[in-house]
Amino acid sequence: MTIEATESAPLAGVQRELERQLEERLSHLREIEPFALPSIDPVAYQAAASHRAAIEQISAALNRITQGTYGRCTRCGAQIASARLEVLPYAAACIECQSHAEAA
Repeated sequence: MTIEATESAPLAGVQRELERQLEERLSHLREIEPFALPSIDPVAYQAAASHRAAIEQISAALNRITQGTYGRCTRCGAQIASARLEVLPYAAACIECQSHAEAA
């Protein structure tokens, strides 16, 4: 997927993939949630937290598609590298901004 491919028809493919990932995460969360208590199963608890975070990120990416801002950094407004979006289609920040956020 190139930056240009995030517009028009190929964007529909990105949206379908994000929707698939969202449903997969929701399904996993439903399976482990009954056991996801730190005192019962700390691993399931951490996995559930990870799934919830990813669900929020994927939902935000789907909202950016709807708003027409998908592929732009939510911090600085620059284009997010296509290679980054290929690896992490729900990335909200460019590599530079993400690096600064992780360093803080």
